[in-house]
Amino acid sequence: MATQQRGQGRRLPARTKSILVLGAGELGLAILDAILAHPAFEPGTSSVTLLIRPNSLNNPSPAQQSQQALLRSRGVDIIAGDIEASSQSKLAELFAPFTAVLHAGGMTLPPGTMTKVTRAVLEAQVPYYIPWQHGVDYDVIGREGGQGMFSEQIDVRELLRGQQEGKKTDWVIISCGIFMSFLFEDFWGVVRRIPSTGKETTRDKIQITALNSWDDVITATTAEDIGKCTAALLFTPDAPTNTPVYIAGDTLTYGAFADTIERVVAPLGMEVVRQVWPLSHLRKESESDPEDKLKRYRVVFSEGKGLSWPKERTWSAKQGIPMVTVAEYAKRLFSADGGPSQT
Repeated sequence: MATQQRGQGRRLPARTKSILVLGAGELGLAILDAILAHPAFEPGTSSVTLLIRPNSLNNPSPAQQSQQALLRSRGVDIIAGDIEASSQSKLAELFAPFTAVLHAGGMTLPPGTMTKVTRAVLEAQVPYYIPWQHGVDYDVIGREGGQGMFSEQIDVRELLRGQQEGKKTDWVIISCGIFMSFLFEDFWGVVRRIPSTGKETTRDKIQITALNSWDDVITATTAEDIGKCTAALLFTPDAPTNTPVYIAGDTLTYGAFADTIERVVAPLGMEVVRQVWPLSHLRKESESDPEDKLKRYRVVFSEGKGLSWPKERTWSAKQGIPMVTVAEYAKRLFSADGGPSQT
C-alpha cells in the first residue's frame, strides 16, 4: 500500500506511542488487527491496549477467553473499564496515560455516554482522538435527523471543534457510510434470502429492497477497511487532523447494488427479486413505533442526505488503500454460506 510504504523509514507521529482502543466488537477487533499488521508498527515503539468491560475481563466466556489470549499473544494489553458507569473524571484518569484513544463501539450506548467519553478525553488532554462517529455525515444530516437520534453526534463534534486554545486534542472523524455487514443483515431489510418452497422448479431467491428509490445512493465500507484506514491515519505523519475524513469501500445506487448482487448469485442458482420501500411508507412505519431505533434509522437512510460520497474523491482512494467493494463482499458472503439468514 502506498501510504504504508511512505511511512516506513520515517519518524512516527507522537500519537502512535501509546494507543488505547475502546471496544472489542467487530470494529474494535478490526482496528486492532490493522494496527498490529501495519508495516510501521513496532512493539518496542508503540504499545496497544484494549479496554473492555470488567465482567468480560474477570468472567470471560470461553470465546472471550480465547480471544483475549490471542490478543495478549500478539502483544495487546487488556484492561477493564466501564465507560457507561464511570464518571467523566474517572475516565479522564483512565485515558491520561495514552497518546491516542480510538472509540470503536458506541451504537448501543446509553444517551450521554459519547459526550462523556469525549469530555473525558479532552480533560485528560489526550493528544489524538477518534470518536465513535463511524457512519454517515452527521453535519449534513443535522441535529434533527432521525427524529433527533443523532443530536449527540453533533454535540461531540461541537465539543471537539470548540476546544480552547492551548488545550488541544487532535481528532479525526471517520465517515465511512453504512457498515457493509450491516447492509447485508437480514434485520436491516435491504438484503433478504427467501428459501425455495422445495419444488423442483423453484429456486432460492434474494430479495433486494431499495430504501426510497432505485436511484438513491449509498456508501458502504467493511469494518476491516475502516480498521485499515484507522491504522493508516494513525501512522501516516501528514494524515489530516481536526476534520472529518471520508472513506468508502463502494458508492452506488440501490439499482446498481441489486444488479451487482444479481451477477453474484445467478451463477449460484439464485434469483434476485426487487421491491422498494418508499420514504412515505418508512416514515409512517416509524411514526407508528417511535421507540424502534431501527425504523428511525431506515427513515434517515431514505432521506438521501449525508449518506454517500464519490469513492474516487475519498481519502482512502487518494491514498491508494485497497477497499472491499460490494461485489467482492457479496462473493465472499454468498459463496461461504449462501448469504443472509433465511426469513
